[in-house]
Amino acid sequence: MQNRTALRALMASAALAAAVAFAAPASALTITVSPTNAPLPPGQMMIDDFDNAIAAGFTFTQNANAYVRSGALGVDDGVSAPPPGDTTNYETVLANGLATLTTSNLLTTFSFYLGSPDSYNTIRFYGLGGYQQTLSGAAILGAAVAADGDQSVGRRVTYDFGAERVNKIEFVSTGNSFEFDSLAGTIQAAVPEPSTWAMMILGFGGIGALIRRRRANPAAAAA
Repeated sequence: MQNRTALRALMASAALAAAVAFAAPASALTITVSPTNAPLPPGQMMIDDFDNAIAAGFTFTQNANAYVRSGALGVDDGVSAPPPGDTTNYETVLANGLATLTTSNLLTTFSFYLGSPDSYNTIRFYGLGGYQQTLSGAAILGAAVAADGDQSVGRRVTYDFGAERVNKIEFVSTGNSFEFDSLAGTIQAAVPEPSTWAMMILGFGGIGALIRRRRANPAAAAA
């Protein structure tokens, strides 16, 4: 009897978890702006600082109009300016440039260090279930800072995706340039896919049937 009760409780828990996985509520994107580059927001890990190997499970690609540049070179007039205080490598996305961060993981939050924000900069987030969010100009910083190309402005911007899960981020510019560094984020803990939950529930049902059959066999033999 105890085994049967425990089995039923386990199956009920699995069914509840499956329902949560199938019907996670949507929520709005939350943007937080910090006046400094470090430390990283709580719970985030460094993904790519353009000086060391990118974190496992992530890929960063760029087209011919985007490149990594050393902040130690200072300002390249009319082309690129490192985020304030950044003497390490950073990314520059020129006019008609595109840089893309993709991952086999799922991000619940993302942040990066943005320098000299411009009206022609755009960031796009893509995720599960067709999720897409596009932010341009001052909206990248939640309108907390003007997007006027001021090279003295550097901000770490953090995006909390709420119930959404992001696996691709694009950085686009229609002018010179979109400059940023230190990509970081929070990876969602592994959660089984809905199909996996379904298989688990079927498996629990099969185990229950097997237990009942084994208990019925001795009774039949005794009769």
